[in-house]
Amino acid sequence: MSMGPLRPTGIGGVASGRPRRGGAGFALPGQAAEAGAPPELSATAATGALLALQDAGAAPPPEPPATRARRRAGQALEEMRGLQLDLLRGATDPGRLDRLERLAAESPAGLEPELAALVQQVRLRARLEIARRTVAQV
Repeated sequence: MSMGPLRPTGIGGVASGRPRRGGAGFALPGQAAEAGAPPELSATAATGALLALQDAGAAPPPEPPATRARRRAGQALEEMRGLQLDLLRGATDPGRLDRLERLAAESPAGLEPELAALVQQVRLRARLEIARRTVAQV
């Protein structure tokens, strides 16, 4: 049996050395695909983009009570530090006492005993600072 001359082939039986022309993307039969035109989004991608936009405007998940208590105690300590600095400067920020009062008013429930004790100590100190400032103003 006689065979003709063999030509070298590349991967998958495609002749090597032959330049390939870049396609414009997937096109259904009967549709004209413009060269260089970007492929259009599929319905699935468009739906996914719409859902992502809706999720972007959603409210953040609720904060756990322990995290909220730590954050508020830290804010109260910062406000009390600001009161000390105001005292040293001789100027008082009137909104600072209001913010401190709001932070000291809430008593979180359902905390671990150690954290609850620390938060109570911060609240007590904040209430003492508020009382001291209100008596001094009268």
